[in-house]
Amino acid sequence: MSGGSQDGKALRAVRRALQASSPAEALWWTAQAYRAAPTHPAVRALVRRMRRRYPNARGRPPIRWPRFVLAGYALLSAIALILILYGLQPGHPLEPPAAADLPVGMAEEAGTMRKGQEEEPTPEGVTPSPAPASPTPTAALIPPTPTAHPSPTASPTRRPAPTATPRPRPTASPSPMPGPPFPGRWILVDLSDQELIAYEGETPILRTKVSTGRARTPTVVGVFRIYLKLRSQTMRGPDYYLPNVPYVMYFHQGYALHGTYWHNRFGQPMSHGCVNLPTPIAEQLYQWADIGTPVVVQP
Repeated sequence: MSGGSQDGKALRAVRRALQASSPAEALWWTAQAYRAAPTHPAVRALVRRMRRRYPNARGRPPIRWPRFVLAGYALLSAIALILILYGLQPGHPLEPPAAADLPVGMAEEAGTMRKGQEEEPTPEGVTPSPAPASPTPTAALIPPTPTAHPSPTASPTRRPAPTATPRPRPTASPSPMPGPPFPGRWILVDLSDQELIAYEGETPILRTKVSTGRARTPTVVGVFRIYLKLRSQTMRGPDYYLPNVPYVMYFHQGYALHGTYWHNRFGQPMSHGCVNLPTPIAEQLYQWADIGTPVVVQP
């Protein structure tokens, strides 16, 4: 029971590492998987992959953003509450004080200034608007009341400020599915090790060397499902013609797992993108995997 729980914990950490959004988080989950089950095949493959991809990075635990967001929200709420309790004064902050509240000299000066403002000439071509009854400013803009004889001079209108058009973000193709481990049967293809491992849940059932795509025709990377199975098929392309390819299992567009009779150099890239298997192993995998079986291809 202890070994099984450690393997399960290691595989969960492997899944988190494959889905990590940063190198530091991926390395941190890799360390957790290695600590739980250092000899597990999936863990060893993950460690090799991380060493190649991030040779100088250091891992750290993932950041829990919701806690920081809640803490910042609580701090801002406390500051706003303090400002509301101690920073407000009676009366509207934008409303000028009444003349009765000012000293005599200041009240006369304010009246003189208000009278001078009322007598200021209006610019040419702009229709003066009637003065409001009270000097208190309003928060919302009130549209002018239309009259029976509008002025021939066109009143200036506000143009809305241009807004930036959001650019569409590129989406990964194909869309990812939840990563391993899967509850039932699933297949792992490691491009770096040129190896295929078939799993039953968390238990490896079959392991073999394969030949994946060359540098000019690489094998697609991601999480897919087998959508078509053919016992035999003729495959052709610009520079190849292969009749009666046995035990073909398509998992994404034209990419497939299939048997191979034209070479025996498994363990190094040899194909145009498909995963070449030894024919006896391909027959076993063809009978073992069903339509919908997940196929995980990792670099």
